[in-house]
Amino acid sequence: MHRAFGLEIPQTLQDICDPRRLALIVYDMQVGIVKQIANGPQITANVAQVLEAARSAGIRVIFTRHMSLPKELMGVFQLRMA
Repeated sequence: MHRAFGLEIPQTLQDICDPRRLALIVYDMQVGIVKQIANGPQITANVAQVLEAARSAGIRVIFTRHMSLPKELMGVFQLRMA
């Protein structure tokens, strides 16, 4: 690990995968979203396998999901949605 400007800069895969610095982010694994994907059950199984590995290694796990504001509060932001 190198240091520059008060920051630690990882140099190896081992540095990057240090459980003190690493987190797994699981995004949008909601039932309503996964049901819309043709291979949803396989994706769910794969995510479960990765979760098991992360937890076994002592890596933090963060779950998050996409949420939209009610249309009356979105304003012009809704015009930018793809």
